[in-house]
Amino acid sequence: MQDVIEFFENNFPKDTKFIFPQFDRTENLDFDYIPANPLEFYALVDKAPWNILKGFGFRKWDNMNNIISENKQKPVSNKVSIPIVNAPNETFDVDCGRGDSPIIELAEDEDIILFPHEWYNVIPDGFIVTGLYGESYPFKRGKSDDDKRFGCLPYGIRKPIKFSQKTKPNS
Repeated sequence: MQDVIEFFENNFPKDTKFIFPQFDRTENLDFDYIPANPLEFYALVDKAPWNILKGFGFRKWDNMNNIISENKQKPVSNKVSIPIVNAPNETFDVDCGRGDSPIIELAEDEDIILFPHEWYNVIPDGFIVTGLYGESYPFKRGKSDDDKRFGCLPYGIRKPIKFSQKTKPNS
């Protein structure tokens, strides 16, 4: 997705508006709270139990070893060329491979817990997030994706599986 964003930024005027579909969560939050500062943010992501994070809008995406198993089946790089309709001899090239997504299973599996979309502006720059394919990278406000799917960002934190099984959440 970052390649697409950079393509648009580099090839279209700065005032061009692109609208991508966004999806809100279907249930209400238990707690209407957003950390006011990095200290609160770190305290919550480090120490809050699953039922509290879930009440803030965090959601389990998958577990790392399941994602890693899927990553192993993908080629490192798989270039796809999409013809450009109004430029018959040109293509938009996208790499759909696994890139640097992890392929070595963890001895102790972990869940990927996605951030609520409302927390985008409070995630500290440089905080290491985990993406949908298990890849880890530093968050950078304004550059990191702010896409929303059912109320969550496309990245989050990793927690031991037993963490999210304590209250047996529905997701």
